[in-house]
Amino acid sequence: MELMPLLSACDLHCLTRIDVGLEGDWSPTARAVWTKEDGTLSLGGIVREHTSLKPSLELYFDDGWIGLHCYRRVGSSIVLDEDLLRRVIDQVEAALAAET
Repeated sequence: MELMPLLSACDLHCLTRIDVGLEGDWSPTARAVWTKEDGTLSLGGIVREHTSLKPSLELYFDDGWIGLHCYRRVGSSIVLDEDLLRRVIDQVEAALAAET
């Protein structure tokens, strides 16, 4: 099953990197979790939850980027949805493998 029709509409072979960070505090919290050259990277060092800022993904393409929220609420925290993150990466990698 397709996870996100939006990703299917993108030219994924132009995707270079996926970062995770907190929307509203992006620069200090952003970490690359996937690159075209290396595939999935360690999730170590990423901020996984916050009380008011939303964990988000940024997909960087050769000519732009797309931001996606990637969280769920757990009590009073907003927590990175690691399952959704892995499904996005899986969909990207499957699309890239189908192109070769």
